[in-house]
Amino acid sequence: MKILMTTSFYPPYHIGGDAVHVKYLAETLAKKGHEVHVLHSMDAYNFKKKEKKNPEKPRKNIILHTLNSPLGKLEPILNYCFGTQEYTMNYFKELVKKEKFDVVHHHNISLLGYNILKKIGHYKNLYTAHDYWLVCHKYDMIKGSDLCLEKSCFSCCLKNKKIYQFFRNSREFKKCINDIDRIIAPSEFMANILKKEFHNVEVVHNFVSETTPNAKVKKIKGYFIFAGVLDKHKGILNLVKVFSELDKKLLLVGAGKLEEGLKKIKTKNIELLGWKNQTELFSLISSAQALILPSICMENNPLIVLESLSLGTPVIGSDSGGIPEIVKKIDKKLVFKKNSTKQLKNIIFYFDRKKYPSKTIKKIYQENFSKKIFLKKYLNIIESCEK
Repeated sequence: MKILMTTSFYPPYHIGGDAVHVKYLAETLAKKGHEVHVLHSMDAYNFKKKEKKNPEKPRKNIILHTLNSPLGKLEPILNYCFGTQEYTMNYFKELVKKEKFDVVHHHNISLLGYNILKKIGHYKNLYTAHDYWLVCHKYDMIKGSDLCLEKSCFSCCLKNKKIYQFFRNSREFKKCINDIDRIIAPSEFMANILKKEFHNVEVVHNFVSETTPNAKVKKIKGYFIFAGVLDKHKGILNLVKVFSELDKKLLLVGAGKLEEGLKKIKTKNIELLGWKNQTELFSLISSAQALILPSICMENNPLIVLESLSLGTPVIGSDSGGIPEIVKKIDKKLVFKKNSTKQLKNIIFYFDRKKYPSKTIKKIYQENFSKKIFLKKYLNIIESCEK
């Protein structure tokens, strides 16, 4: 097949797990012999990040199309505010007309604009809901600190200093959404929210490739690990509080807004390691007692959890979003209520690694989150769509 992936960000020019998933999927399909094209925006990356990165050489059968608008960073901003811009839309139109794709699969298009969801020709039109963009101006479905159950979008945007996207009320936006043949939800949690408004939603959990750690790690015994963005929504402050009261070792891997504050922590059993490359990170996770994901935001299907399972390391997680769907496959007793430091503290205090053999954890990964399982479901969805 000839497949186009659209995404605001694509590695190495990315800021989150959604773009990593696109890369994993593009490489997997290319390896199977499909011709994969990826449309992404350098303007979007430049708007979000100032860090310069060296380009990566694409795998065989992957063709990259990079948006560099004459408007520069203004292009993604206008796409975000108004839902479409001439340069982005014209680029997409010309690409689709020229290449005549069998499948167009949209991912995080928040900075590309909704208009590219409109079918131009006869292809199978997919969309993966990496976040709540389809139904929420803020993309997180959070009101205060809980799940938003009653929409009051305008006042919510004002309160959170977000731009109210008037285009969401337009017929054109609804027409474009209706042009999606299948909406892929990476978690049951996400699917249940989307099914309230859409009928064409199917659950396909994310996947990661099985990994083998091959880097030497620090000789630390019996440690727990957190890996990800060091920000409040990840529940870092609760995690630090718990470990400051326990005689257990915690490694924090990552960077973010809380990084400088965390460096000032005097507790000897909490160590901030900063950002690590994938090889180092996987080695640290594979040697850990458990990975802990204490998120207080509505996580979807975080890749770091799947990577931990593929390495044979169990996961302790909050009951936020799609996290418990994964953790309960290991042991429902490893799930705690978000913001409940008492429950988290008890889980860590009584945690026994011997109850969770690496072989058992890897089997959970293989049966639920492996490349093979994902690809079978994904190709079935494509086959079931009508052009």
